[in-house]
Amino acid sequence: MTRLLLAIVGLGVLASVSPSTLIAFVALLASRKPKSNGIGFLVGWNVSLVVVFTLCYGAGKTTLSTLHTDGHAATCIVEVVLGAVFVGLAARAWWRRDHQEKVWQASKKLSADLASLRPWQAAILGVLEQPWTLTALAAVVVVSHRAGPLAVVLAFVLFSTLSTAAVIVIFVYSSVRSDVAETRLDDIKGRLVRMGPIATAVLSALVGAALIAVGVFGLVTN
Repeated sequence: MTRLLLAIVGLGVLASVSPSTLIAFVALLASRKPKSNGIGFLVGWNVSLVVVFTLCYGAGKTTLSTLHTDGHAATCIVEVVLGAVFVGLAARAWWRRDHQEKVWQASKKLSADLASLRPWQAAILGVLEQPWTLTALAAVVVVSHRAGPLAVVLAFVLFSTLSTAAVIVIFVYSSVRSDVAETRLDDIKGRLVRMGPIATAVLSALVGAALIAVGVFGLVTN
């Protein structure tokens, strides 16, 4: 259970702090209808999350049931592969840290494009910005651990909560402190452009190394 939680927490946090998603959401809150668009974005995000997780969990469970492999070995292999994916994400994020000017120009263009966005369009943006890859990986991890119904529900709730946390915090802050939100959100967007790739790289590398170590140790001691 601890290993499952480690993987889910890592995936959830990575999904939550994705710079591209947060930059898009901050830009959306600067539109003419920030509250309506923010709610629309969250609705689209969560609908996408539920659909992707459910489909991938169902497909993964069906596939696993047709394979005659040792459950412990399969879990360890998935952990090693998942760890390698995290390391790859870390390398990609680290490489992109020197492309801040391009990201900043893109964020300014995005702000202009989203200025007249409508709630239904914000919902579509939420669907598109939801990190499908990480959500699918979370479902595969749950399947590989052969978790029971209660553990599956807990893992899904944990991933959903963590992956949505940053967006919800920003939305609540912009609603409660609307008097200073615009200035602070611009500052947050600037920080995301500057520090987002580095933070993502470090976090991905740490989670990836931990998963690889746990998976390899499990295979060796099996």
